[in-house]
Amino acid sequence: MQVNSALRLASTVRRNAIKTDNMLDNITFIGGIHGVGKSTICRQICDEIKLEYLSASELLKWKDINEDGQNKKVKNIPETQDRLILGLTNNIQKHKSYILDGHYCLLNSENKIVNIPLETFKLINPISLNIILGDIGEIKSRLEKRDNRPYDQDLLSRMQESELNYARQLSKTLGVTLNIGTQNDISELLTSLHKIFSN
Repeated sequence: MQVNSALRLASTVRRNAIKTDNMLDNITFIGGIHGVGKSTICRQICDEIKLEYLSASELLKWKDINEDGQNKKVKNIPETQDRLILGLTNNIQKHKSYILDGHYCLLNSENKIVNIPLETFKLINPISLNIILGDIGEIKSRLEKRDNRPYDQDLLSRMQESELNYARQLSKTLGVTLNIGTQNDISELLTSLHKIFSN
């Protein structure tokens, strides 16, 4: 039953993506590991540049497919990405510009770091790729305080390195500029985005 449901969802996603010409060209993608402060930074950028904020977790309705919202492991990465694309096709409006807060990599059910499929990014068709990096010790403390459970610092470090490496790879593959910011300095992101949206 779950397999059939996933197949139907994937089929719907691809039909909708075709109708929207590869998700239009009005999405700025911002990635980074959990706890790095993406949501706060995205909202700051949205306020300054007047963009609409979208959260990948909310679009794919993470709480509906994971009973423990604090569990970051993903059982079926391709299906969650289909849900993300479906959520985008149902929410994106042609005359608006958006920031999508998401990830370049995820943890699968075996606790292994897996890249988000290239096909997902091709369908999103981002006009800008961005990543937020942070101090792993600070991120670990923030996550443990928020979720009231321990986090593996080495895994967080490898996750951040994997996100950065894959973001660089995507930038070359898609021909889209990658901007790198930190928790405390997003000047590069803002400068680049101002140029994009002032044209």
